[in-house]
Amino acid sequence: MTPAPFRLFPGTAAALRRISAVATVATLSNVTCVDADTEGLRSQLSAWVSDFFPSCRLGHSKPDPQAFHAVAHHFGVTPERMIHIGDDWACDIVGAVEAGATAIWISGGRSMPHGSWGTDHDVLVAHDLAAAAMHTQHLATGSVE
Repeated sequence: MTPAPFRLFPGTAAALRRISAVATVATLSNVTCVDADTEGLRSQLSAWVSDFFPSCRLGHSKPDPQAFHAVAHHFGVTPERMIHIGDDWACDIVGAVEAGATAIWISGGRSMPHGSWGTDHDVLVAHDLAAAAMHTQHLATGSVE
């Protein structure tokens, strides 16, 4: 079975350009190697993304903190130096926070689940990737939003 071709959402290139100007960018995704269009992913994102970490390559999947720790180790940083952007609350946000990373949740207009857990753990909320890029830029440069 051939994986579905990888396609960028509108605005993705501009957001990744903005993020990669202030931080090293990598992907961490829960996919099997059979499901992943890794060549399509690499060809469309290589201008901004330094490396790609599908769960099948790591041996761990989100929300397991070991997945986040493996990426941090690869880049020679602690998880506390990482900013993880994701749209899945349980896998991306809870996983990143439990690993020690800063989390930015792409809400798509959804309300933050689990009451005050997100604010208690300093989770930033962005409507879309463009807003997440702004948060990342502010975090990386230390500027106030």
